[in-house]
Amino acid sequence: MMDVHVKKRIAVVCALVLLCVLPSCGKDAYNPEPIDSSTAALLTEETAPAETTEAVFEETTADALEETAAEETVTQAEITTEAETEAASDVPKTKAEVIAYLNDALNSVKTNRPGFTKVYKRDAAGDISGLPGWLSSIIRQDETKTYQKGTDYTDIFPAAGYSWSSRLRESDVTKYSIEENGQYYDIRVDLGSETNPTPGETSSYGRCMSVVTVSSAESIPGIKNVSMDYHNGYVTARVDAETNRIVRCAFSAAADVQASVSILGDVSVSNIVSTETFTDFVW
Repeated sequence: MMDVHVKKRIAVVCALVLLCVLPSCGKDAYNPEPIDSSTAALLTEETAPAETTEAVFEETTADALEETAAEETVTQAEITTEAETEAASDVPKTKAEVIAYLNDALNSVKTNRPGFTKVYKRDAAGDISGLPGWLSSIIRQDETKTYQKGTDYTDIFPAAGYSWSSRLRESDVTKYSIEENGQYYDIRVDLGSETNPTPGETSSYGRCMSVVTVSSAESIPGIKNVSMDYHNGYVTARVDAETNRIVRCAFSAAADVQASVSILGDVSVSNIVSTETFTDFVW
């Protein structure tokens, strides 16, 4: 038989084993040993990556959005610059370009037949008080008339008598200018001097104006041996840059006239200025 003392020792060992293996229950449940600070820090580090990853994602996304916005801004700036450059390149600059642009704009008046108001004035800048009244009345003219859209302007709008308005060449123009004024181009071309210009493409003034010919002047009773020296001629036009349509325009020339007049003999009148102005266009 086993010794009584040995049995007691075995019973104690078994009891200790049961205490170590079986879980506790009830209000006296097993409380594990408190976690020290180093262990807590380790656990925090292990659980932190989710938050850190989210923060990194948000930061990366924000950076990407900023980069995209910056790229879009640069792209928009490039588009704006290209548009401005393209618009600037469309502006007529050289003498040939300005003349061609003006010719097209003026010719479209006879082609499209807009409505407008025409003011025709002619007067002598010098003293003509010594001339008889009938001759002074021929020189002085002041007439305003409004034309409706669709009118045939063959004989009304310069150059009178032709289906076109202007066929100026570089050699006809002594000086030119073009200015951007908001949505408009303001153009001016100046012509030189010319003796007895003829209508149409045979003379510089005839290529853009309704000139008075020697034959028409001599058709007036009592006048003969006419000679006319044209000078200080110009054409101005305001053109809508978007539509290339005339907004207003003017044709002007001065002439020194010599003629033989019945009873009076030889007569000379300087600086007879004729100007045709067109406004209030209705396209």
